[in-house]
Amino acid sequence: MNPPRRVGGGLRRLGLGRLLPAALRSRLAVLFAAAVAVVIAAAVALLAFATDRQFDAAVDTGLDTRTSALQQALDRGDVRVVRQDSLAELVAPDGSLVETSPAAGVLESRGGRASGASFLPAKVLAEVRANGAVSDSLELPRQGRVRFTATPVSVPEAGSVLVVGTRMRELDEAETRLVLLFLAGAPLLVASLGLAGWVLAGAALRPVADLTRRAARLSAAELDQRLPQPPGADEVAVLARTLNGMLDRLEQAVRREREFVDDAAHELRTPIAVLRGELELALRLGRDLPEDAAESLAAALGEAERLEHLAQDLLVLASAERGASARAAVDLAALAQREAPRLAAAHPVDVQVSGPAAVVEGDERALGRLLANLVANAESAGAARVRVRTALADGDGPVQLVVADDGRGFPPELVATATERFTRGDAARTRSSSGAGLGLAIVAAVVSDHGGELELGHDDELGGAAVVVRLPRARRG
Repeated sequence: MNPPRRVGGGLRRLGLGRLLPAALRSRLAVLFAAAVAVVIAAAVALLAFATDRQFDAAVDTGLDTRTSALQQALDRGDVRVVRQDSLAELVAPDGSLVETSPAAGVLESRGGRASGASFLPAKVLAEVRANGAVSDSLELPRQGRVRFTATPVSVPEAGSVLVVGTRMRELDEAETRLVLLFLAGAPLLVASLGLAGWVLAGAALRPVADLTRRAARLSAAELDQRLPQPPGADEVAVLARTLNGMLDRLEQAVRREREFVDDAAHELRTPIAVLRGELELALRLGRDLPEDAAESLAAALGEAERLEHLAQDLLVLASAERGASARAAVDLAALAQREAPRLAAAHPVDVQVSGPAAVVEGDERALGRLLANLVANAESAGAARVRVRTALADGDGPVQLVVADDGRGFPPELVATATERFTRGDAARTRSSSGAGLGLAIVAAVVSDHGGELELGHDDELGGAAVVVRLPRARRG
């Protein structure tokens, strides 16, 4: 079974895809204008053909009428009537002219025939004598096209031919002017219809653009929002319903994921705490254990501590994504001053805090976790110094918290994905230092939960990474 033919692929194979604009609205307008141009060209060609046929038919009718009148006069023996016609001649069987009108006398014969000969070629005259009347057109040098009717007659003797003609130059020139007039107006018509197509395409695609803008504004914290569904059963309405159905499924999937993370973190806390307690007790009581057994217990205790930290990280992440944390006024500068000694003790880095008081409405526990994760991230990048700075924007602008270090910084290829879950930037780090890859993901979730912005960059002073957190300033009571 052959695969279905795709029009877009055909356009690319023909090289037209590179010529068309990128925007769908503009592509539709260009294709519409091209279709209109083809239709106009076909219409002009058909008009020229039909006009030519109509002119010829009208001229042939006139020629038949004149031929009939001349034949009646010739039957009465009056050959002088040929001279009175606008363009007629009576040709003898030997090809000489018996009688001719003045207009026919000035026509030059084809092939340089001598004056006094018919303007019709000898083979045409022979065909008329053999087969009967002939109606056709003849192109004469410097005279243009001549439409004629040649009829065999018996006057003045058998084998004579009566030729009646009409110059077509004026009619052909009028037809040419008519075609040129249509062709001259065609670009303006194509441009006008192309513009109309662009406007109509914009009107038709406006609901799709509205849906796109509304969908782009939705975030993971707004999965309960839905796109407006226009009435009817057209393509836009079907698209809106399809997107809303997809949002329903995404909301259910995200809710299940958050519930699973929350439940798993809660369920893991108790067995991990018990496991850690048992390992600590075994190490305290097992002073006489062999050295390798003691090392194994110590390693197991370290892994239990890592599991405990991971469970706590998952709880913070789930709480931040649900937005369920309690809010109160928190001074980020004071919080950093309180946390600095503990962070310096937990991580072998020098933590210094500077900057004015910066009060926000937030969850102090989550914001403390944000600071701890940023310091731990700096340690894992090989930093020895960490500087925490607060700053205030003018007016009621956001509060800024900057955590900079002298470590390796963020690799350029990691900046775009550093805040995703389980992202680990340096494969050379040891397991103990690299963590589970949730540090910056938790930071991003906490910042998003507090309605702030997160920016990852480089610190020119220390030479390492700089994480900038901007949070809304607390409202003044």
